[in-house]
Order: sequence, then C-alpha cells, then structure tokens
Amino acid sequence: MDIHDIQRRRLVAGLLAGGGLLASGATAASSPRRARHAPARVGIAVVGLGDYAAFVLERLATCRTAYPAALVTGSKDKARAIAARYGIPDAAIHGYGDYARLADDDRIAAVHICLPVGLHAPHALKALAAGKHVLCEKPLAATAAEARALADAARAAGKVLMPAYRAWFSEAVQDALRRCREGTHGALASVDAHKGFHLRQPAGNWRFDPALSGGGCLTDIGIYSVQLQRWACGGLPRSVTAVAHRPPGDARFAQVESDIGWVAQFDGGVLATGSASWRYRLQNRLRLGFEQAWLDLDPATPAMGERMRLGLDGPNRVEELMFPLRDQVPRMYEAFADACLGRSTPPVTASEGIADLVMMEAIRQAAASGTTVTLPAG
Repeated sequence: MDIHDIQRRRLVAGLLAGGGLLASGATAASSPRRARHAPARVGIAVVGLGDYAAFVLERLATCRTAYPAALVTGSKDKARAIAARYGIPDAAIHGYGDYARLADDDRIAAVHICLPVGLHAPHALKALAAGKHVLCEKPLAATAAEARALADAARAAGKVLMPAYRAWFSEAVQDALRRCREGTHGALASVDAHKGFHLRQPAGNWRFDPALSGGGCLTDIGIYSVQLQRWACGGLPRSVTAVAHRPPGDARFAQVESDIGWVAQFDGGVLATGSASWRYRLQNRLRLGFEQAWLDLDPATPAMGERMRLGLDGPNRVEELMFPLRDQVPRMYEAFADACLGRSTPPVTASEGIADLVMMEAIRQAAASGTTVTLPAG
C-alpha cells in the first residue's frame, strides 16, 4: 500500500467519523431558521446542476462554515432528487428567472455559479443585484471586459466576488509558488505548463458553442496552465506568441480550437511555454526551471493528489515531496465563507480572474493573427 492509499483511507475515515457527506449537508440545509440566526455559517445556492455541480455539492456538504442552502436550475424535477439528498426544502429550489425570489430567501447568503462560461456574467450580475455574494466558476466571465464589469458591480454592492480557483488552495501549488517568491533555488528561468484530456462529448455540446463556452480548450482547461504561469511569474507576460488547431472534418471544432500552444515572455526574462488540448490523454503538469533546481508537479492541478518532485545537485538527486491528501474544494468554500462573514479578505480576488482573461485573450489573438502580441504594461 503506498502513501496515497493510506491518505485516502484516512480521508474516508474522517468523513465517516464526521457523519459522512450526506449527513453533514442534510443537517445544515434542512434548518432555514438556523441559517438565519447563526451567521457563523453561510448558506450557498448552487446555480446550475450539471456534472460539476454534483461534484462540488458533495464537498460543500462537508464544510464547517458553508452549506448547500438552495438550488437554482432550469429543471425543478431534476433538482428535487438532488435537494432531497442534501435536505434542501422544495421552497429553496429556484428557477433561473427567480433572482427576485432569491433576494427574499434568507437561507441564501451567496451563490456558486456552475453554468457554462457565457452565462457567468449575466447570472453573477443578477445575484449581486439580489444582494448575494458570488463564487463563480472559472473563467470569471467570457471576456476581460465582462469580468471588469462584474468586479465593479461587486464593489458597488459591497459583496464578495471570488473566482472558484480551487488550485489556489493546493498545498503543493502554494509550496511551489513560495519557492518562486523566496528564490529558494535561485532565480526562476522557465515555466512549462500543460493541461489536456480526450474530450468525448458529441457535437451540440455547449463546449463547442462559443456563445456559451467563451472559447475552446484554452478557456475550458488551458486556464489552469495560464494561472500557474502567472502565479509563478508574479504577473502578466510582456508578450505572447501562439498557434491553434482545429481538426479538419470534425464538426465539433468548427468554431472553437481543439488544441492550442503558446510561448510567453515574463519580466526577468522568464520564458513560459504552455498548451491545452481536448485530444491528448491526461496531461496535467507543471515544470519550473530555477537556476539551481527544477521542480515538477505531475499531476499539477487535480482536486487532490498532487505529486511534486524536486531535482537538485550537490550531489545530483531527485527528491519527492509529500503533502497531505486534502481536497481543495472544501478549503475553497471555507475561505469564501470566511470572506462573506467578514472574517478575512478573499484569497483569490476578481483581479485574478481578469488577469487570466487578459492573458487568454492575448494567446487567442496571437494564434489567430500569427503574430506576437504585446500586452500593455501594468
């Protein structure tokens, strides 16, 4: 049995000892009065009930300071089965046109938007207007301009707007970024980041409609590589070159790319190479090249189970660093809830979401034009 098997068993044992996924969620969500009178917990409405919503609901139900209080969906019949699992009353099931009702629902302090990218900004704006804090899946909006408008609306409403960047809550990622900031291994010279999987969705899926998806594989999964590069380098690149590919004869990619690769130059001469693809098999890796070492994260951004290796000399050796097997999603919810309760500032701000979109737009522009795109300073 390896260390990961041991850690997984400890994680499962901990969940069972705490009453399990279902019990913790059902207890919290079935008591609207408790939600109204116990501000130490934040009731969250999950907006959209696709596969990812099912993934996060299980984790939200395990949190200490947040719980699933309501559902927002286009299919109330589908929602009822999910609501029953988490003890959410029928009155807390809302439709997409019911944001006025959300405003009057005291169970709900915040929403988590789990909709296609093109719907992020419209629904986030409605939630802010209803007086709710917003946790929004990545990317924050379809364009940087939309994301800036969201940030302005959140400031005007006095509400938290936080991108749902679970990778920020990875202990392995944070350890790697600390090494970059502190110069542990000398100056950073290169960042190599790749994310991809074989997408089997048929034509007609929303991912292939740019009005809903905001773009192709870059928007969907390439954002992870963009994040890692920006975080490691401490800002946006100076310039970007890129190429994109659409397989001929595959109707799914008539309007969006299946593969994209880029080279970006950051301050200090740091060279960043990256790619995203819906055609290659399970790539999820980061390599940092320092003056005195290299660092690999592979896998780099799973929800848990990151693996880090460090290449050192004096003598030449490769070390594997171990981290607790901790799911990032509950940690993300806890940080968001703390910000909603005024206990802390959001560890990931709207400015991060805007910066990712600025870089992705530069990558896509460079790929479309075949030229190097220079980003504005600051």
